[in-house]
Amino acid sequence: MNGKQFIAGLRRPVVMLLFAAVTVLVIAAILQTVPGYMDAEYYYVGGQQLFLGRGFTEPFLWNYLDQPAGLPHPAFTYWMPLASILSFIGMRLTGAGSFLAARWPFLLFSALIPWLTYRLTRAIGAKPATAQLAGWLAVFPGFYLVYSTLTETFALYMLGGTLFFLIISLDGRRWKTNLSWLRFGILGLIAGWMHASRADGLLWFGLAGLVWIVEIFAGIRNKSLNWKQAAGGFASVLLGYILVMGAWYARNVNLYGVLFLPGGARTLWLINYDQTFTLDANTLTPQSWLAAGWAEMMKARGWALILNLKNFIAVQGSVFLLPFILVGLWTKRKIAGIQYGMIGWVLTLAAMTLVFPFSGSRGGFLHSGAAFQPLFWACAAVGLDNAITYGASKRSWSRKMAWRVFSISAVVLAALVTVWAFWGRVLHPDLRSPGWITGQENYRAVGAYLDQNNIPETDLFLVNDPPGFFLATGRSSIVIPDGGEQELFAAAQKYGAKYLVLDQNNPKLIQLYQSENGIHAFVFVNAVGPVKIYQVIEAVKGPS
Repeated sequence: MNGKQFIAGLRRPVVMLLFAAVTVLVIAAILQTVPGYMDAEYYYVGGQQLFLGRGFTEPFLWNYLDQPAGLPHPAFTYWMPLASILSFIGMRLTGAGSFLAARWPFLLFSALIPWLTYRLTRAIGAKPATAQLAGWLAVFPGFYLVYSTLTETFALYMLGGTLFFLIISLDGRRWKTNLSWLRFGILGLIAGWMHASRADGLLWFGLAGLVWIVEIFAGIRNKSLNWKQAAGGFASVLLGYILVMGAWYARNVNLYGVLFLPGGARTLWLINYDQTFTLDANTLTPQSWLAAGWAEMMKARGWALILNLKNFIAVQGSVFLLPFILVGLWTKRKIAGIQYGMIGWVLTLAAMTLVFPFSGSRGGFLHSGAAFQPLFWACAAVGLDNAITYGASKRSWSRKMAWRVFSISAVVLAALVTVWAFWGRVLHPDLRSPGWITGQENYRAVGAYLDQNNIPETDLFLVNDPPGFFLATGRSSIVIPDGGEQELFAAAQKYGAKYLVLDQNNPKLIQLYQSENGIHAFVFVNAVGPVKIYQVIEAVKGPS
């Protein structure tokens, strides 16, 4: 290989996009020394538990939705296990239980997204230059960079969504007829991957089924397929899905006697978000939900719709890309990948607005929407290309020069939005957003105080963030339940908690937080920075 061939190789989209993506992700990962919030902490701890040979168990309770008997608690009775399994694989292959070791599979998947976005854009009929722009937009993913390097589901959903739409968009008669069983089997595997990542991933199994229904019956109508091939396609979707999810369903049946765990189902009957942490989950019933009244229900869902649409504009559209995304979607509306993408997006929006309005508007739609983000980047590039073509026809622009100016400007703006979002969330948060490491620093200080004062490691604590508390101190805890002091004391009695670690993020307990003499069953011990420690008196031993 001579020098010119080497330089030409470096200019290939796959090389440029992978190199750029790895560079951005590594810089971000170096600056994120801790998971930063409870979801990422939870999946990291789950991976650690597997790495240490403790299986699918949790040394804490972060909700009471499945009416847990005590600790240790079966893991993933609300969230799904794939992010923790991948964290474990990262630790196992490196032989270390560190946060960095847990993250490398997620960094790998995130690094693939720009190149896969390029491939997806080409698959929907865009030119190479347009596809490269889409890939560069994925290199600078705006608000999503904050989450792309963590032990979280964002990278998993982006990967699965991109592959799903890429498989659908690939053309070729043999691929859609003779190899239709393979095609449907891959869609089933991807649907299983999505469901193993997030509970709402079950929607992707439905989306894969919809692809089968539409394409098989269309094939039978035009006689390119027969009923035997149709049955084989359905079996392939189902088999692919079960290969991923079958063992998990078997575990659920073994633990609870049902396919779908009861904790998640109870969130259907929430009246407000705080009820996610209610101590007596048996109060979450259809009757209690209906008793709230239709006006309250519609108000909650209207507010969730507003927040989710704001998320679409600011996060998925990065504001400045939104018009081009809409143009690209309209331009490519006859492409199968675009059609199913929009169906999936609308279904996700509906689920996170109408069915799960509280969790959906507080991060659920942000998580689930990540699956459609590469498709939006592809459409943004297509939309910009069309806008430049239109402008050149109306204003006598040099199309080549206009494309160079506007495409580079789009990438620069995407980079600026990405830096701004990362800076504000991780490096220099304002007063409305606690520092990325503040929670861990506070809990580490509490852990040091407990060690210095010989508080037994077997004592159980009530805290705001049980996964974060365990990471910082190695101590077990249960979450502070929704309600006031009565519910707090009831939780302590039921599970045998001896100490309360309280900060000012509990409005219903603000009187207790402001009283350094303690109130009723809670005796003030000491303040460690902004965190206050109370001893729970008269607490009895909880169930074993």
